[in-house]
Amino acid sequence: MPIELAILDIDGILTDGKKYYNSSGMPFAKTFCDKDFTAIKRLKAAGVKVCFLSGDNRINENMAANRNIDFYYARGVDKVEFLDRFSKSYDTQPERMLYIGDDLFDLNIMKKVGFAYCPQDAPATVKNVSEVISANGGENLICKLVDILLERGYIKDTSLEEIEKLDKKEKF
Repeated sequence: MPIELAILDIDGILTDGKKYYNSSGMPFAKTFCDKDFTAIKRLKAAGVKVCFLSGDNRINENMAANRNIDFYYARGVDKVEFLDRFSKSYDTQPERMLYIGDDLFDLNIMKKVGFAYCPQDAPATVKNVSEVISANGGENLICKLVDILLERGYIKDTSLEEIEKLDKKEKF
């Protein structure tokens, strides 16, 4: 069954989960794995819709906008509550959705989608409801995920030209 929507948590997936805080106690920086953004372009070029679902909008929302990726803010809301909205917005059903997350806040949505993945540094509770990828968050995790999806035939491979077209749409 092909994947039609990839829902990505951000912190601990595209980042190593660390945040840098200023003297007033507010986060001001994170480190992202740039190769994972190319992997996201591979997903999009393969026809998979991609969105971010995160409990932190301070940095993540602007990063998503710069990458032309839909961003959904989930602070204080169980992430599973977004599934109906995603079904309508992306014209797909949960069994054709992929979710990748790394924390307890991801458990309920992971149990409802057709494809659930996590990094190897996720807590055991998360590992028990998802497939573990052999990388930590922020360490080419989405690249490894795309390799798994290609190997299993869940997505089609794409040409460099298709990926370059998407690259030109980004702001940086």
